[in-house]
Amino acid sequence: MLVMIGGEQETQIRDVTPTNAAISDYQNRHQLTVTLLDYTIYIINIDLDCPRQYNSDSVEPDCSLAHHVDVWIDLNNDGKFDESENRVHQRSRIDIEARDYTYDLQILIPLIDGTNTKAGPHRMRLRLTRSEIYQRQCGNNDYGETREYTVNIIPRKRCAGKICSLIDYSNLSRN
Repeated sequence: MLVMIGGEQETQIRDVTPTNAAISDYQNRHQLTVTLLDYTIYIINIDLDCPRQYNSDSVEPDCSLAHHVDVWIDLNNDGKFDESENRVHQRSRIDIEARDYTYDLQILIPLIDGTNTKAGPHRMRLRLTRSEIYQRQCGNNDYGETREYTVNIIPRKRCAGKICSLIDYSNLSRN
């Protein structure tokens, strides 16, 4: 699995460690840190290593249908990944030509309020499991992978008490 997300202040996570790598504390990659602004949507790209997973040069055309990816950020730093902290806002294919085993997930970083969302470093957990479709058809859940990273959430620049932006987000809720 290849995981990529670009952040602010020239930060990014680019995790190219293969699934079958034999390294200690494999699941935790807290040394990989990205800085994200509050009240912003980011794209996290996950590229599954299906050719290697299926031990073949020809990939099953439904590789992406066999998997489900979720992303949580422990926004309140309580050590738990609550369902309300699932950050997947939308699952989409940005590139029409994208391979079937590529995910582009939009993750929403909420406004820092000091209680539910705190500024500073947080754990981000990415979990890859077999999809419900796969489980129904094959009757098992024989694969899962978890990776954790660090995200540093910082406040967006404020202008006279409001968030500075070229886009007026207030009209989006009215439609």
